[in-house]
Amino acid sequence: MQKEESTYHHEDLKSELLEAGIRLVSEEGFQAFSLRKLALECNVSHQAPYSHFENKEKFLEEMQKYITEKFSAELQKTIAASSKKANPLEELGKTYFSFFVDNPNYYHFLFGQANISLDLTKNADSEKNYRPYEIFKELVNQILIANKIKAARRNDVVISLWAYIHGLTSLATMENVKYDCNWKSKLHDFITIFNCKELDGGKSE
Repeated sequence: MQKEESTYHHEDLKSELLEAGIRLVSEEGFQAFSLRKLALECNVSHQAPYSHFENKEKFLEEMQKYITEKFSAELQKTIAASSKKANPLEELGKTYFSFFVDNPNYYHFLFGQANISLDLTKNADSEKNYRPYEIFKELVNQILIANKIKAARRNDVVISLWAYIHGLTSLATMENVKYDCNWKSKLHDFITIFNCKELDGGKSE
């Protein structure tokens, strides 16, 4: 029993360190960050973070991995739940948007401080590429193939759609952007304001 409780505490502390680190780096930048400052933030000994992370560079990698895995899991869960819906891509866009609007520090860290490698070329290695993008790309390509869109056109559509939802998310998570409506309540309007003929079998004009 004692061993199980110790293991639980160990895992809980690691998550707490990661969440606190993401917040600190997002607010102050990576250069100002230190594991000693992290320990103080979490009210643990100065040595506690080193039991999980070798140095702050390794900690940066772990924070990036932590967010990416959570993000990927949410996208995959949405795809599984919306497979029979009329527009699963819209559901995926909502998940992308909501994940970061609910956790703006994740967005600021991942796209402002981390070292994400994203390959947008048509024949990118899906195993090595940024996982959330590949999940998004796979669903879009499934729709495009079903609508008999030529391969040469598909990559342009994928990049454009990713950039569109990414841009909306960026606006919604920026502290200095003023908007008089609720971002989440308006997301459907934003997503559907432009009809993409490639996604509806060419019916849009």
